[in-house]
Amino acid sequence: MKTLDRYIIRGLIPPFFGGLAVILFVLVLDFILDILNLIIAKGVPTLIVGKLFIYNLAWMISLAVPMAALVSSLMAFGKLSGDREIVAARALGIPFWRMMIPAAFIMALLSVVMILFGDIVVPETNLRSKTLMVQIRRKKPLTALRPRVFIDDFPNVVLYIKRVNDRTGKIYGVTMYEKQPNQRPRIIIAPEGEVKYDPQDDAVTFTLLNGEIHDIDADDPTRYTRMQFSKQTISIGNLGTKLGEEKLKRRGDRELSISMLVDRIHQLDVKTDSLRSKIRSTVSSAIESLFVLKTHKGRLYSTPERRALLRQRKIYSKLRKYGLKISENTRRKRKLEVEHQKKFSLPLACLVFLLIGAPVGAWARRGGIGVAAGISFGFFLIYWAFLIGGEELADRAIVSPVLGMWSGNVVMTVAGLLMLYRVTYQSRFSGFSWITRIFKKRTDN
Repeated sequence: MKTLDRYIIRGLIPPFFGGLAVILFVLVLDFILDILNLIIAKGVPTLIVGKLFIYNLAWMISLAVPMAALVSSLMAFGKLSGDREIVAARALGIPFWRMMIPAAFIMALLSVVMILFGDIVVPETNLRSKTLMVQIRRKKPLTALRPRVFIDDFPNVVLYIKRVNDRTGKIYGVTMYEKQPNQRPRIIIAPEGEVKYDPQDDAVTFTLLNGEIHDIDADDPTRYTRMQFSKQTISIGNLGTKLGEEKLKRRGDRELSISMLVDRIHQLDVKTDSLRSKIRSTVSSAIESLFVLKTHKGRLYSTPERRALLRQRKIYSKLRKYGLKISENTRRKRKLEVEHQKKFSLPLACLVFLLIGAPVGAWARRGGIGVAAGISFGFFLIYWAFLIGGEELADRAIVSPVLGMWSGNVVMTVAGLLMLYRVTYQSRFSGFSWITRIFKKRTDN
């Protein structure tokens, strides 16, 4: 059996790396357009763009490996089936599921490696990619100007632009939210303008034309000022003169390791419990105050002010603020839990896809490798539909994060076990015979 096990393992390795290369090439094709745009249109140095490309390879690998596991399972067992080696093994009393054990061991090991890869490598490369992209946008301001997107890459400024001309630096439909020290923010609106970068002063200059400035008095919020201008120049300095990789203070969901995710989820639980405690304390104090009686000339009475305490705007505002914070913490926690579950569900798909690829590969000699590959691709699309749809539903609190992230694995596991049963205990796999009947019926018609 050791000889057979080694033979099956050797059969998995070449198609795995071949499939991984092809899948990575497909994923890179979509990203390469942005890379070329940075080099050609934005003028970013090739070395910097190359580093950005390498950093983004990590998340591509985490997506491509489960797909490559499906391809390798399909091709390896398809070859065994085509060479009649599965039939020979059955004749020797070796069931099909026993032939899958060495492949299952390899896929389980691969799943563990990908869990560690997703926990250690992917968060750090995502963070470095994000940091480097921020530095690129600060050094090359035009790279940060994306139409119809709120841009917060510039210090103390949030920018919204409807249209950008990358070659001339012209911008159209500008809305700028400018934060001012010790003052209320002001809003600047202009139909058009121009952006220039001064490398000597390390500053970006916005020249806006025929616009308006909307301002609120810091001392008296009831005073509102609207000023029209024909030309307004706004300079933003201290952008950073080097494309360094200084670490960002705040990590996004996909820049967190498993331990960081667990820690942040715990912190949100503590904050939520504290807010709920404050709500209970505020409501309890308000209710108790209704029944506090005062003494006047030996008589007890309750003041109207205390009876109306619960209706006071201050109490309502405080309770509403606590409620909004709890809702925000709950939403944030849900997103972190989704990312936490994904750290495990996606790598374990390597093992799940073996249950799909091996039976389909064994059936391939009857339907042809093209038909088997098409069916496997269909299963893969179904899995990703469950993964993406489950993530969206979990983020919206329609389903739990566990159900959203593991539903695809569960469905694929059930389908794989059913096909494995048919291949193991039947001489021919007929799980997809209905497809043949449909094609035959259409041909006859």
